[in-house]
Amino acid sequence: MNSRTSITRGVAPKTITSILLVIVLAAAGLLVARSYLFGEPTIADIVSEHPDVGGGAQEVTLEYCSKEIDCVEAWKTKYGVYARFSSELKAEHWGEIFGPEGARWNKFALDARGMNLTSDQRETAVQILLAYDGI
Repeated sequence: MNSRTSITRGVAPKTITSILLVIVLAAAGLLVARSYLFGEPTIADIVSEHPDVGGGAQEVTLEYCSKEIDCVEAWKTKYGVYARFSSELKAEHWGEIFGPEGARWNKFALDARGMNLTSDQRETAVQILLAYDGI
């Protein structure tokens, strides 16, 4: 019995460690596959998948992404305009210009200037921007 007990105790931690390693590797593999197969998210992906937008998103790329703003995609919602830029540096630049009423994540920025959002609406607007990243 003692030899059986020591074998069982020795195998269980190794089995648990192996299972955890497989789970971590599978999760990493899924993230890599998602990036490779589907590319980076678009604003359409972000706003269309969020229930608080409620189908009220309207593409305004031609009007909004002028030479001045230089974004590659823009969608207007009840929370403001979500824009995607060609680089994180451009998104960061415009995020600073949009000021405290805006927000930025990765290559995306929210322009909520003049929207007069409540604190709850502002929180939702930022959550929409961050939802694609799983935050």
